[in-house]
Amino acid sequence: MEVRDALAQLDRIHDQLTKGEVYRGFRVPAVAVIGAVGLFAAAAQRWVLPAGVPAAFAGYWSAVAMLGGCVGFAAAVRSYLFREDDFERRRTRRVMGQFLPCLLAGALVTVALARTDGFVPLLPGLWAVLFGLGFIAVRPHMPRAITLLGTGYVFAGAMLLAWQPPEPPGWCVGGVFGIGHLLTALALHSTKEYRDE
Repeated sequence: MEVRDALAQLDRIHDQLTKGEVYRGFRVPAVAVIGAVGLFAAAAQRWVLPAGVPAAFAGYWSAVAMLGGCVGFAAAVRSYLFREDDFERRRTRRVMGQFLPCLLAGALVTVALARTDGFVPLLPGLWAVLFGLGFIAVRPHMPRAITLLGTGYVFAGAMLLAWQPPEPPGWCVGGVFGIGHLLTALALHSTKEYRDE
C-alpha cells in the first residue's frame, strides 16, 4: 500500500468519525442569548421602525441577524481557535461548510427582495425556510432534536409565506427565531455531549 493510499484511507476514516459524533462548537449560552435578542427585537420593532417603510423592516432585521451571527460565530470561532484539536477543527469546518450556504442564500434573497417594497413581506418566510434548511443540512453532526427544529423553521416559514401580511409584525421574525433559538439551546443543553462540557 502506498503512502498516498494510506493517507486517503485515513481521511475517509476521519470523515466517517466526524459524521458520527455530535458537533459541540455551538455554545448553549450564546444560542440562548441570540434567542433572547430575537424576542427583544420583536417587542421593540413597533417603537423602533417607522410604519409603512418596508426597506426599514429589512434593514432592522438584517442588523439583528448580523448581531446574532456575531454572537453565535464568535463563540464557535473561540472554540475553534483555543479549545479544539485538529480532529474537532475538521468537524467544525465541515459543519460550517454545510450551514453557511443557507446564510449566504438568506443574505442574497434579502438584498434582491428588499429593493422592491412589494416583496419585503416574503422575507420573514424565506428567512425561516432557508435557516431551517441549514439546520437540516447539519443534522448528521447535531443532536436529533435539530432535525425537528429545522423542520419547525421550514413549517413556520411556509406558514409565513402563505400569510404574507403587508406590514409583517416583529413576531414574524423575532418570535420565530427567538423561540427557535431558545428551543435549540434547550436541545443542545439536554444532549449528553453538551452537558459533559
